[in-house]
Amino acid sequence: MRPLFPFGHGLSYTTFGYTGLRLRGRGSGLEAVFTVRNTGRRAGAEVAQVYLGPSPDLRFDQAERVLAGYRRVHLRPGEARKVTVRVDARTLSAWDTGRRGWVLGTGWRTVEVGSSSRDRRLRGRIEVRHGA
Repeated sequence: MRPLFPFGHGLSYTTFGYTGLRLRGRGSGLEAVFTVRNTGRRAGAEVAQVYLGPSPDLRFDQAERVLAGYRRVHLRPGEARKVTVRVDARTLSAWDTGRRGWVLGTGWRTVEVGSSSRDRRLRGRIEVRHGA
């Protein structure tokens, strides 16, 4: 069943654009850096969301996509702002029932950015490694 409103859905009196996704490793975590621009005629707030795909290296069930982080930005008409969302190692990990503990999901991971779980506008990939 498809929900009426996706996770992160919000109403605004303006519109926003997303550009320039860059991904970089930070220890065992990562950072997603991108720009959000108010493309409408009114001031408004946007909650930019970062979603993470499953690890190809983990051999157990994982979610297809998880909310890895978000940042709320207030922008005047035409204003743009660089946004950084940090994703820590715990968010990149999954619970392994066999080990009874969290395991870092290494390998090439998909990262998507947008205004809701159904409105993902930017996409990139980054390799997650132990202690990288």
